[in-house]
Amino acid sequence: MQSHYQTLSADDFRIFPRSLDGKARSRHHPEYAGWHRDLSWNGRGFDRYPEYIVRAESIADVVHSIDFARRHGLPVSVRGSGHSYAGCFLRNTGILLDLSALRDIQIDPGRRSAQVQPGVSSRQLSAALARHGLAFPTGHGGEVGLSGFLLGGGLGINFRAWGGMSTFNVRAIDLVTADGEVLHADAHENPELLWAARGGGPGLFFVVTRFHLDCWPLPGCITSNTYLAKFSDLPRLLARIEQAQPDPSLQVMLAIVRQSDDRAPEECSRQVMLNTIAFADSPAHARALQASLSEQVSAGLIRAVEVDQPSDFESIYRQGDAMLVSRRYRTDNILTDRGEDAVAILAAHLPSQPSPATLPLLIWRGASSWSDAAWSASGRWFFSTYAQWNEVADDEVNRGWLKSLYDELATVASGSYINEFDLEERSGSAHRCYSAESWSRLRRLRRQYDPHGVFHDVSMDVSAGDR
Repeated sequence: MQSHYQTLSADDFRIFPRSLDGKARSRHHPEYAGWHRDLSWNGRGFDRYPEYIVRAESIADVVHSIDFARRHGLPVSVRGSGHSYAGCFLRNTGILLDLSALRDIQIDPGRRSAQVQPGVSSRQLSAALARHGLAFPTGHGGEVGLSGFLLGGGLGINFRAWGGMSTFNVRAIDLVTADGEVLHADAHENPELLWAARGGGPGLFFVVTRFHLDCWPLPGCITSNTYLAKFSDLPRLLARIEQAQPDPSLQVMLAIVRQSDDRAPEECSRQVMLNTIAFADSPAHARALQASLSEQVSAGLIRAVEVDQPSDFESIYRQGDAMLVSRRYRTDNILTDRGEDAVAILAAHLPSQPSPATLPLLIWRGASSWSDAAWSASGRWFFSTYAQWNEVADDEVNRGWLKSLYDELATVASGSYINEFDLEERSGSAHRCYSAESWSRLRRLRRQYDPHGVFHDVSMDVSAGDR
């Protein structure tokens, strides 16, 4: 695409922003560096510089930007909130279309539905819905933007009871195509575009400007239980959880955390924190949900730390935020039906873990069957690792450790979750996040709807200096 830049003149750069309701900055503008610095929450920053950053304030801005990009051969990437661990919206060419200012929310309590624009955060939607006694399976962090979260599938709050993956609550979308056409997509009108939006992820070939969401009644009682277990007991604990088949309204997460001392080297100086959150109609129902698991897995395996603690969406957001304690981050994940084998691989890598803040996490997903959609990955366990550290000098050792761990975990994987897949390291393996049929269909639809490559593909050309 580089040769196309020769068609751009200084006048082109000056005239384009005049057609926008929002603002744009080229790489030649003195404010560009500050805009670029503000794009990502990840303190690593990213040495990838689009030719233009556009802060859209209207649908017309989206259309104008895509038209300009198409005419001048500038590939487009799209940013919702900037919550991508890999900063996958930052590319070294083209136009970055920043939609974070599009934050309209419309609630229809009678239909239990919401319409949201791509800049809306999880916290903003939850607060708006709660006023009407409604809820939605948002991300577990309050600032997680709904756009990228939903387009990548969305492993959300109470996801097992509320649609399986959050994206299956997307009833329709409004979008702009590579040709600059404004379309609506639902089960009857442009259904293939809705199919792609439900899990297609950062490699999509259109811009979603509005999501039409089906919502759920806000639970009458949410409670949280926390337990501790020995790291050496984790394989047995996973087996017990699988045998118990937890109710879909009980969210089950296990974090591998540091012990407060090093008196148990056989435990890799780690312990397991099991957190269960019940989404219930009443306190009695919540206690029953919690007991349905704890009574089946205890038998000396777990020790209760907190029981029947009142919770709500804001508490869950704070809990999610508390997991991230550093300035610099990378993440990777697998989906697997072989949880015990995955733990054995992790145990072999823990002694060389370079940062004590790095957090491996397992989430019980159970057996799933999906509606026909781009999201098609399977695996009873979601196993992710949030590598986090503070110093630039430690970037390479943490990158290498995470890569080595997930190179080996790939041997027991049945799939991966695109939203937390290490696209900097593995974008060439993004097909692992989809069934073979869904990946093939996504590629075919891209060729059909974006034959000239107006939108950046999922593949990222990341230089060694940006690792």
